[in-house]
Parts: sequence; structure tokens; C-alpha cells
Amino acid sequence: MTAGTRLSLAWANVKALVQDHALLAMLEIQRAGVSFVKLIIAGIVISILVISAWMALVAAAIAFAVGQGANWAVAILIAAFVNLAVAAGLAFWAKSQLPDLLFAATVRQLRRDVPGESDDEPKR
Repeated sequence: MTAGTRLSLAWANVKALVQDHALLAMLEIQRAGVSFVKLIIAGIVISILVISAWMALVAAAIAFAVGQGANWAVAILIAAFVNLAVAAGLAFWAKSQLPDLLFAATVRQLRRDVPGESDDEPKR
């Protein structure tokens, strides 16, 4: 077997190997996409079930309050205000989580690596 034949055979093997790896990567991307869609659908169904359970708990609390002699309108208003208060608390908590989305440590590291820019210089 000549050197040219071996080189040609090696090139064909490398090309086939790259094609096999590319095909494997594409199949795994497709499988990951299908799994991601399944997870999103499961999340939506779970959210619907949790909301239904929460509504049932609120309705039970209202029915209990009415059974104890409370006015329907007052019981529903209290339930609505409690829901709004919980939602506001969650909104403020979620807002406090926003800085964690900004990759602060990575940005600091990248800025440190940029020549001529330091962390104690004012940003413009």
C-alpha cells in the first residue's frame, strides 16, 4: 500500500468519523428539543393544577368564613386582598433576584481583563 493510498484512506476515515459525530450531535439535539417541549408541557399542566388547587383552597376558606357568619362580599374581598398581597410579595422577591441574571462575576472578570479599564473608574 502506497503512502498516497494510506493518506487517502485516512482522509476518508476522518471524513466518515466527522460525519458520524455530526449526525450523532444532530440526533441528540433533536432528542433534547423533544424533551424540552415535553418539560414545557409538563410545566404548563403542573401550573394549571397548582392554580386549580389554590383556587379550591381560597374557595374553601371563603366557604368556611361564610359558614362562620361572614358576609360573602367581605369574605371574597379579603381573599382577593390576600392574593394580591402574596402576589406583591412574590413580585418584590422576583425583582430582588434580577441581579443574579446578569452574570456579575463574569462581567467583573472580563472587565478586569480589558487593558486600561479598572473597577474603580467611574462608568460612563
